[in-house]
Amino acid sequence: MLLVDTEEKKIIQDVELKLQIARSRPHSKWLKEQRITMDELRAAHVHNGNAEDVMENGLSTETAIVKKNVINGVNEISAVNKVWSGDKRLSLYGYTLETINLLLLPMVQTKKEALGSMGNDAPLACLSEFQPLLYDYFKQLFAQVTNPPIDPFREKIVMSMLCPIGPESNILEPSELQVHRLFLPQPILSLSDLEVLKHTTHRNWRTKVIDITYPVEDGPDGLLKTLNRVNNEANAAARDGYQLLVLSDRQGGPTRVPVSSLLALGAVHHHLIEERQRMKVGLILETAEAREVHHICVLLGYGADAICPYLVFEMAKNLRADHVFDETFTDDVIYKNYAEAMERGIAKVMAKMGISTLQSYKGAQIFEAVGLADEVVNKCFKGTHSRIGGVTFDILGKEAFERHQITYWNKPMDILVIRNPGIYHWRSGGEKHINDPVSIASLQEYVVSKNNSAYENYRKTTMEVVKACTLRGQLELKKIRDSIPITDVESASEIVKRFATGAMSFGSISIEAHSTLAIAMNRIGGKSNTGEGGENADRYLNQDPEFSKRSSIKQVASGRFGVTASYLANADDLQIKMAQGAKPGEGGELPGYKVTAEIAATRHSVPGVGLISPPPHHDIYSIEDLAELIYDLKCANPNARISVKLVSEVGVGVVAAGVAKGKAEHVVISGHDGGTGASSWTGIKSAGLPWELGIAETHQVLTLNNLRSRVIVQADGQMRTGFDIVVAALLGADEFGFSTAPLIAMGCTMMRKCHLNTCPVGIATQDPVLRKKFEGKPEHVINFFFALAEEVRSHMANLGIRKFQDLIGRTDLLKVRDDISIEKAKTLNLNDVLRNALDLRPGVNIKGGTVKQDFQLENRLDNKLIELAEPVLNGIHKRVDIEMNINNECRAFGSTLSYHVAKRFGEDGLPEHSINIKMQGSAGQSFCAFMTKGIHVTLEGDANDYVGKGLCGGEIVIYPPKDSEFNSEANVIVGNVCLYGATSGKAYFRGIAAERFSVRNSGAIVVVEGVGDHGCEYMTGGCALILGLTGRNFAAGMSGGIAYVLDVDGSFKSKCNPEMVELLSLNKPEEIAYVKQLLEEFIEKTGSLIAQDLLATWPEPTTRFVKVFPYEYQRALKQLEEAKQQTPNVINGDTQNGVANGKIKDIEDSIEDADMAQRKLDKIRGFMKYSRQKTVYRPVEKRINDWDEIYNFQGVRKTLRVQAARCMECGVPFCQSSHGCPLGNIIPKWNDLVFHQNWKEALNQLLQTNNFPEFTGRVCPAPCEGACVLGISEPPVTIKNIECAIIDHAFEQGWIVPHPPTRRTGRLVAVVGSGPAGLAAAHQLNKAGHTVTVFERNDRIGGLLQYGIPTMKLSKQVVQRRVSLLAAEGIIFRTGVDIGKDITMQELREQYDAVLLCTGATWPRDLPIPGRQLEGIHFAVSFLEHWQKKQMGNAAPLDMRLMAKDKDVVIIGGGDTGCDCIATSLRQGAKTITTFEILPEPPIQRGKDNPWPQFPRVFKVDYGHEEVSLKFGRDPRRYSTLSKEFLDDGNGHVSGIRAVSVEWRKDENGRWKMEEVPNSEKVYKCDLVLLAMGFLGPEKYIATEVNAELDERGNYKTPPGKYCTSLSKVYAAGDCRRGQSLVVWAIAEGRLAAKEVDLALMGETGLPGSGGVIIGVSA
Repeated sequence: MLLVDTEEKKIIQDVELKLQIARSRPHSKWLKEQRITMDELRAAHVHNGNAEDVMENGLSTETAIVKKNVINGVNEISAVNKVWSGDKRLSLYGYTLETINLLLLPMVQTKKEALGSMGNDAPLACLSEFQPLLYDYFKQLFAQVTNPPIDPFREKIVMSMLCPIGPESNILEPSELQVHRLFLPQPILSLSDLEVLKHTTHRNWRTKVIDITYPVEDGPDGLLKTLNRVNNEANAAARDGYQLLVLSDRQGGPTRVPVSSLLALGAVHHHLIEERQRMKVGLILETAEAREVHHICVLLGYGADAICPYLVFEMAKNLRADHVFDETFTDDVIYKNYAEAMERGIAKVMAKMGISTLQSYKGAQIFEAVGLADEVVNKCFKGTHSRIGGVTFDILGKEAFERHQITYWNKPMDILVIRNPGIYHWRSGGEKHINDPVSIASLQEYVVSKNNSAYENYRKTTMEVVKACTLRGQLELKKIRDSIPITDVESASEIVKRFATGAMSFGSISIEAHSTLAIAMNRIGGKSNTGEGGENADRYLNQDPEFSKRSSIKQVASGRFGVTASYLANADDLQIKMAQGAKPGEGGELPGYKVTAEIAATRHSVPGVGLISPPPHHDIYSIEDLAELIYDLKCANPNARISVKLVSEVGVGVVAAGVAKGKAEHVVISGHDGGTGASSWTGIKSAGLPWELGIAETHQVLTLNNLRSRVIVQADGQMRTGFDIVVAALLGADEFGFSTAPLIAMGCTMMRKCHLNTCPVGIATQDPVLRKKFEGKPEHVINFFFALAEEVRSHMANLGIRKFQDLIGRTDLLKVRDDISIEKAKTLNLNDVLRNALDLRPGVNIKGGTVKQDFQLENRLDNKLIELAEPVLNGIHKRVDIEMNINNECRAFGSTLSYHVAKRFGEDGLPEHSINIKMQGSAGQSFCAFMTKGIHVTLEGDANDYVGKGLCGGEIVIYPPKDSEFNSEANVIVGNVCLYGATSGKAYFRGIAAERFSVRNSGAIVVVEGVGDHGCEYMTGGCALILGLTGRNFAAGMSGGIAYVLDVDGSFKSKCNPEMVELLSLNKPEEIAYVKQLLEEFIEKTGSLIAQDLLATWPEPTTRFVKVFPYEYQRALKQLEEAKQQTPNVINGDTQNGVANGKIKDIEDSIEDADMAQRKLDKIRGFMKYSRQKTVYRPVEKRINDWDEIYNFQGVRKTLRVQAARCMECGVPFCQSSHGCPLGNIIPKWNDLVFHQNWKEALNQLLQTNNFPEFTGRVCPAPCEGACVLGISEPPVTIKNIECAIIDHAFEQGWIVPHPPTRRTGRLVAVVGSGPAGLAAAHQLNKAGHTVTVFERNDRIGGLLQYGIPTMKLSKQVVQRRVSLLAAEGIIFRTGVDIGKDITMQELREQYDAVLLCTGATWPRDLPIPGRQLEGIHFAVSFLEHWQKKQMGNAAPLDMRLMAKDKDVVIIGGGDTGCDCIATSLRQGAKTITTFEILPEPPIQRGKDNPWPQFPRVFKVDYGHEEVSLKFGRDPRRYSTLSKEFLDDGNGHVSGIRAVSVEWRKDENGRWKMEEVPNSEKVYKCDLVLLAMGFLGPEKYIATEVNAELDERGNYKTPPGKYCTSLSKVYAAGDCRRGQSLVVWAIAEGRLAAKEVDLALMGETGLPGSGGVIIGVSA
């Protein structure tokens, strides 16, 4: 600060001026007397006799909390259940399992926000059907170009969380009352401090607690009434002289519905402002709703002064009681850890906007609302942008009420666990995600096979989720002219040239993935992007055109990694990354362990040293600075297109216009949903806006200002289909960026583990073992892009558009969809998005890039310089000496010369002293930017900002004019941000460098006589010698390199940021010699007097030098030294340990101590370390002699934790997708709980989706394992064993007991059939309170489970145990009743309110070949049922015709039933056993036509095959065998089968055809034939009686996704509806049919849908 005093005629300097102001009033006295602190209030509270904190609702002790929150008072299965399932308030306030696990636990445990990766692909809050909290409608705004963001951690000295609250006095009348406020160090209050504030009378302060809940009787309409009541109470309290108002939702519970704290706060804040009362009171929130960083930030932004998120603390206490935290986590520790994590999070959000104090952030409303109606904004958030309208108070009220209903519904609700709709990670039946398993699988199948039906599946499923998740999904294309033939449309090969891959750095992804993208894009003429990690010269020089790894787009980001003259010279586009879609306003960090030798070389750094990208570009603090960088880059490569990457937010159009005026030629608008290698979840979920808004605004504003023709606009963010591209073009985009989709095409499965370096497909990892698993090919990416382009062409043909350019800006071809089904989506108003830009300014040119930006490069001093240097450039001379004058209009001097050197001589540049330039004058900005090797510049004079930015080998010498008289060490000679991102070279500055000197230096050697604030920030290499004073915050974020600082006045230690560096003495001889050498060079080049003085008394001055040595750099140098001494026979130090190379079979056996086992087992990398357990059955030689279950339960249980450790907890768990478990079992969750030995909660998670895990865990063929992501390259996780172990353990512990419903509805439901579908439906309907009767025509309940599966595979005691439980819960079972015969369907329909048919597919497929009438030929199911009845003790004598003893048995048909027949025949004593399979023998590994995650059609040895092989010495199966005739023994009994071999070939249409092999006929001897060829559907007598409609396969016909038949009140589920299938499918069908029946009977339902998820209680 400077003051020019015109009266005194003098200039008052900064320090003197501030002293004058400080001394003008008794500020310290005022503070001492008037400031109130929490310590004071606590002391007063105790003094007043309130020593015991008693919470308002009696929750004073942990036991009280536990008692209040047990689940329904029944089914108290788990200790953890008290919290994760039992504390109903969690559900009421919208907590999910992810909230707790992903966000809150890490905050309490690590004091930091948790990281996520791969962006946000979930629906906007205004499209979500899962009652999102109001906070989710708000998106944080951030600084881009207009002002810089801040690094809140490395520049902590400017950040302040100080939080003065309470009445504010008049700012224009300075007095002691201005500090008569409560000063909190940060805004999060503990439970006890809130109680203190509520009851305080200290200094006559009073607090009014205002309840923000309303009676449940008021219904959803109570919301608005309550807001008005709360406003009036707050206004009255402010007028009555209360100093603090607490808005509290504590009363929320069974009888009261809470209003959103944010809604109440916003309403009160604005109401008090209007009433002129706001400054009189502090607003405090007692909220159960707010818990995440974003929530707290929104509350602060809309007027909160302090916040107590009490439910977080009470939940954490319960977690401690449940041993999730250990006892060291006292209440105080929990509060402090959470508050610290929150403080970091808030600081990060504030810093995005460039705000450094909480006081500036509070009430600043730096958010945009997406999808809130004007009525809501005007009442509660006045002044907030909400451009597309949206949900009203009515909808918000309904959603809040819906949450209350789900939690406290007075009817049965089938919820065992806290709801987890999968907001962060995809969940079956939960929230939609753009990247869901079906679309990922279909895309990966297409890119490998080019099977058009796979692409069509991908397009259809993706369009469904795009409609559910995005704004563009609410639009459809509008035909206004006739279609044209697709042959008339621009070719796909032209369209793909508009495509670019995203800015993913080598470092965030593997070199294999990075180069594959580059090769693909180069082949199709598109563009790939280096990302911010640089690119090795060997990738862009001398490339084979067919395999060119050169990235056309070279990114220049804030870290300036690898930005050299050569890098810039070899680009088609130079992209300035102002912000990133997934985390705008934030920087990034590549941790040291990820910085391999290759990455370090590419980024010009040191292996093992962490690399930080600062949030701001330190040479861009304004639009003028950006224009300067644009100019610098244009000078550094005159042929490149200069691009600026922005992120969509309100006002981005104005920023883009500024960027266009700053001469950018290309602008990228990224959506909020882009991917990232790592970011806090707050950044991923809550910052930035959809690109649809950004592109529309940008196109409109550029057109309005006649700038559209100057720039090309690119849209970027979760683009998936041709429809997305067409919409983006119609809104105004010329080009299109793709990141996640090409990664998926290369094999990415959306694990969302990029930040853990454990990508199992070798994409987002630097682990050499995992990188070997990368199987992506350039062809896969090319196939994807061409399929997209063809889809675009089909849309264009349909719209009658021939040229792609003619699509751009044609918003008249878009309209809002007519078939929007989501009520919330119907409230959106997209008129502003669909406004045609040419209506705003008719007639202007909107063809991007047709008007060239004028950089006036022809006027550059460099042109003369290049001319003078030509002899060296052409190789005529080896050296040239040049003398020139310069003035400050000459910017970026030397950059274009470096371009020519780099283009001709590459990264190596020229030999030393090839081009020597002596200059005089004052240089303009960016003097010698990006100067390469062999160029030496000496300037007598001074220079502006950015000297030597990106210096890459050149040498810069600057000293004052020789005739100057001032002391160089006391004057600034070069401006701010010198040597930013320098990678090599030398610089000698005689004088002081201003602020941010040598930021991100990674290799240059620099000498200077003093520096301003933030010197050597983020430095990663090189050396800085500083011979004078430094400013504050020196070495912040410095992870590498060394600085030697002359501590002139002993103040250096206080100015240095000690977080990452150690301060040492200069005492090593080699270092003393090195510093001396630099001083000598400095004197020689600049004549520095300081250096001369130091050398005059050398080595005495060494005692005044401080060596600044980063800890990480020390460690890295030590490792490099050790590596040199070791024999280099290990890749990246990754030696194979005993577990990995299979020396230890069972990890738990090798560790004696169980606690050690717990500590040593590695869940994060378990899939790499541990192998799949293979022995799941008892020894074959023992089990063939008995009928006991075949499973080796003990052996499996012993290694269960190791097997659970192999589960990777995928972000998109394919195991619970449609390719995997039809029930949507929450497999990753219960695997993790088993790993942590939390069996009770694992049981809850299992029972939430599966009624009968004891059945599926035994008999299911485990499609979940076939779809396991680990199965791509390793044997999958043993999911089935873990499932079975959980339920068996629960039965052993006595946890499974009957739970009859507490109330009955009076409705009667008949279930026909007692197989898995019937039993599951009956179980669910009984839970809902209906009286259920199950009819079974056989003599025992169980259907297929009882008689279709042999006892050694599924013990009948297990079946009976479950049937007994169901009966004890009130289900009525009637056996021996054949509906349709004993009782007609008509009678049943008259007696019951609903009838559910679960009769199964019991009509077996026959084999009508000659001899079929012979004796001894039976259906497999008859054979199995006959023996099963005998084993169950039925009195009927054995039918010897159905016994295999001493017979030659042939089983026709493979599959599970065939295998069961094999095992049963063997135990009965068959003489020989052979099975025929008509299909060829499957391959050992998946075929090309059977890609993951389809069920693997591979050769397997099941239990029966293994048993026959042991007994008879051969596998029983005969593949490719076709039965031709059953042979007669002469007595009417079968004696053999005449069979032939067949071959399978594809016909011209790609269909498989079977052909008999000539002369392959063979007779197989047999006297028992079992037909196990599957089933054709349900038996027809019921359908015939009631004339029910059947589908073409003979199953009961129901509408898609529904279970109601053509008859009223009659439903169908299971195999009789879908055809022969698996037990899991039957259970899933039964559950969903039960939900439909319950909804039809009651008009509402508490039964869950797919994946055990409840969306709401109504239809």
